[in-house]
Amino acid sequence: MPSISAHLLKAYARWHIKIRPSSADELVGHLRRHFNTHALPVLPAPGIVRGHRRVAGIGVDTLSPAQPRAAVLYVHGGGYVAGITRTYFNMCSLWARRLQLDIWLPDYRLAPEHPYPAALDDVRSVYLDMLQHYAPSNIVLAGDSAGGALVLSLLLRLRDEGQPLPAAALALSPYADLSNSMNSRIRCDARDDMLSLDMLHSGRDIYLAGADPRQPYASPAFGDYQQLPPLWLSCSQDECLADDAQEVARRARQAGVSVELLERPQLPHVWPIFYPFIHEARQDQEAILDFLRHHLH
Repeated sequence: MPSISAHLLKAYARWHIKIRPSSADELVGHLRRHFNTHALPVLPAPGIVRGHRRVAGIGVDTLSPAQPRAAVLYVHGGGYVAGITRTYFNMCSLWARRLQLDIWLPDYRLAPEHPYPAALDDVRSVYLDMLQHYAPSNIVLAGDSAGGALVLSLLLRLRDEGQPLPAAALALSPYADLSNSMNSRIRCDARDDMLSLDMLHSGRDIYLAGADPRQPYASPAFGDYQQLPPLWLSCSQDECLADDAQEVARRARQAGVSVELLERPQLPHVWPIFYPFIHEARQDQEAILDFLRHHLH
């Protein structure tokens, strides 16, 4: 059974975040109001310095220890239309402090003002700049929801372009199927506490603006994972995006990629980002830290 703190988070998400929007404008306004202005409180992390840089015109927030030994590029979620980096400062500060990592969080462009592939172009630009500071073997890509899908899409694009690949990648509940054809969309529509099928349909249309939803750079659930680095994936068994992570794991394993997939019942979408506020997030951060520790040298 979920912890009391997880139950409270689920109740809040169902009451305040999950909607069935009647228009694109309603969804964008709703998500930006809740994700961009109601961010989680940030708890200070001893020894971690917040900074900011610009990369190819893109703002990048940084969380750094005194002597970082490696780096993580973290791509925030928000359905491609919302989200801010500050939401992730608690979790990413934990990674920075425990493993002495330099965390870069890009403020990539959002739809509808900047539809596909603007977000992917932006995270690619930041990764290529990061290569000027760290060897690829000392970089991990990470992200959640739409950000998790962007991480997977970026891996596919970097591989296709012949660019150096990072040591590993981590995707929490990736929104990896923009065709919305996975069975979990319908199976979990009623019991998902944060997302609805209507939200996914509307958000998809805003982001793609007519582009093919089955192309792998938009929907990495349909990608070829040959020659990609190890992956760590998570999903709730009760969320609309459950099958996305499972399909990515299946395809990656079929291609010979090492995959760790964490599935939890009765938890909300992207629960690990709610460290340190819910028990399960605190618990599962240890598995994430082990993965990062193993792949960063």
